[in-house]
Amino acid sequence: MRQPPWHFWPVVFLGGLWHLFGCFDYLVTQYGAGFWTGPLDAGERMFVETLPAWVEGAWGIAVWGGLLGIVLMAARAAFAPLLLAVSAIATVVLTVWMIAFSIPSLGAVAGQGGIAVMLGACVAAILLWLYARRMRRTGVID
Repeated sequence: MRQPPWHFWPVVFLGGLWHLFGCFDYLVTQYGAGFWTGPLDAGERMFVETLPAWVEGAWGIAVWGGLLGIVLMAARAAFAPLLLAVSAIATVVLTVWMIAFSIPSLGAVAGQGGIAVMLGACVAAILLWLYARRMRRTGVID
């Protein structure tokens, strides 16, 4: 196993923070924590409360799979790129549905800011997967 490059641990740390926040958001939203969902307006709250079960499942796979992928990347385990790929796919599917197929759409509920957050999540998930894949190919992750 090769020595990790200087950027490996900062990427693992930032990826871990990103996915920890995603897991936190998922949990407090699922449990309807008032401090988290209280500031939402009626339309936003209705949007979140009426998500189909498969969308909530994709959201869970995206955040929990991503967190596990980052933990495995920190352990330099071979399955890290696979889990981060699954997380990225779930994030992209979730985003496409929310923007293009959800009624009302994410844009109608949360505006351009909501769309930007979800597109940013897609970019982050894909970049983390590509990074883990590169680290596996170079022998940093075994």
